Amino acid sequence: MLIHLLTFSNPQKINSLTQNELDLLRAAAQKQGHQLAVIFAKDCQMKFDRKPSLLIKNHEHKKINVVIVRANFLTNIEFKNSLIRQFELAGIKVVNRSIAVRRAKNKLNTVQILTEAKIPVPKTYIVNHAEYLDDVINDIGRFPVILKTTTGSHGSGVSIIESRRGLKSIIDMITKNRDSEPLIIQEYVKESKGKDLRVFIIKKRIIGAMERIATKKGEFRSNFHLGGRVRVATLSPEEKKIAFKAVAACGLDFAGVDIIRTNSGPKILEVNANPGLEGITLATGRDIAGEIIKYAVKKASLSKKNKK
Repeated sequence: MLIHLLTFSNPQKINSLTQNELDLLRAAAQKQGHQLAVIFAKDCQMKFDRKPSLLIKNHEHKKINVVIVRANFLTNIEFKNSLIRQFELAGIKVVNRSIAVRRAKNKLNTVQILTEAKIPVPKTYIVNHAEYLDDVINDIGRFPVILKTTTGSHGSGVSIIESRRGLKSIIDMITKNRDSEPLIIQEYVKESKGKDLRVFIIKKRIIGAMERIATKKGEFRSNFHLGGRVRVATLSPEEKKIAFKAVAACGLDFAGVDIIRTNSGPKILEVNANPGLEGITLATGRDIAGEIIKYAVKKASLSKKNKK
């Protein structure tokens, strides 16, 4: 089968992270007897006439079996997510769907969905000014706190703030523009000691789980691509339960769920619609890319069967 992969990278400037993941997926597809073709979002055009259609390099492609979406974008989320939706409107199966990507790419949306589903998260505030900061700090209870942007991946847009003065200064600076994005203030879980869990799930299966450990002096973020050390993790029944619930709540086909262990039990930090493949592959020794390929082929095959 010919499998397509949609990436939002610039075809002239593919970074090493994206290239390595493309290589893993391409090799996995070939190992299973399939081919992987890359579609760059930059080459796509959305057309609307009697019905919505999709052009790739100015040609309409009607024989795309399935598209694996690597939602590697942090800006202009609505427009880029609309491109994923256009594939769906054109009758093409996608992994992950646009509505699920939208839920996961915006951390504000994600925390709304998780708390509505009664899935535990660290105590979190969304703010767009510093007016009621004292009340927020009093409720969170102590410094340091974590400050995040509503979008970001691989640890970008995440800072640790040690004092009230520092927190107020940063919030004032970032939100002084009336159209600025809101910020997330989250409790810092001291007992985690720079560690978290990444659980890789495809639908109702845990494909792999790793523990990520911050190793650089002064670094609290444990992300693999920030130098974090990774090792295979053993999950508790509660950790498995909340990971599955988080993926189901967001509606994702595959996802990386970040969990932190606290004194009051495990809590979800993030649900990632574009989880990295290198770290989890290294930690677990499993063919994570191959599992994504298998799932995409299965989804395409079921779609063909239902059309007959």
